Amino acid sequence: MSLQLSGGFQLTPNGVWHKTMRQKVLVQSAVGGIFIGLGFAAPVLILATQNLLVGLLATLCIGAVVISVVSVISIFGWSLGVQESINLCLVVGLAVDYVVHLAEAYHVAPSADRLQRVRYMLETMGISVLSGACTTLGSSLFMIFAKIKFFTQFGVFIFATIFFSILYAMICFTAVLVLVGPQGSFGSLLSISNWVATKVSGGMKGKVLCQSCDGRGYKSQLTEEEPIIQNEPLKIK
Repeated sequence: MSLQLSGGFQLTPNGVWHKTMRQKVLVQSAVGGIFIGLGFAAPVLILATQNLLVGLLATLCIGAVVISVVSVISIFGWSLGVQESINLCLVVGLAVDYVVHLAEAYHVAPSADRLQRVRYMLETMGISVLSGACTTLGSSLFMIFAKIKFFTQFGVFIFATIFFSILYAMICFTAVLVLVGPQGSFGSLLSISNWVATKVSGGMKGKVLCQSCDGRGYKSQLTEEEPIIQNEPLKIK
């Protein structure tokens, strides 16, 4: 390219280049917003449930909702515009509402058995979550039949997001917990932190509790090479 044309740029009569760059930015914004939302949702769910496994399962449930909502855009034949890009950034925030309540109910269940915990979860929180989803679905129906395209698309988006959220939360998330849900303290953040603290401070299997252990809470069991020293009470004559 000559020096005179080094600072030039291309133009098209119908603005193809502008549309291409705009579409690229919209895709990057939508994908970035989704991953940022999932990145924030995962640690919040883990901390809210205080269980690593339950938090990760809930995050996977939200990811499935996002994929389903994206498929709705393709089914209706919509192109990824400004409104669609903004709506996709809101999916994670709307989808987390239902699964987090079920996950928290599973966490506070008094039983250690996964089946009993799932039963407790559905009995205490299932009707509330389902009722909340029904009211939101009902309110979105009024926007679907609007004559303005903006409200119609937003109504379909809200309806699809809430529908898939309650579907995955009440059916898929519940079924996964029945199959592989943590029992007892498995996956608990407290158990994990205690295990890490024990490894860092040097605790291992074979350690026994003692009262004279230099503040560590344990000492090695005495071996044959280590004689047992018993302190007899001092006798005063």
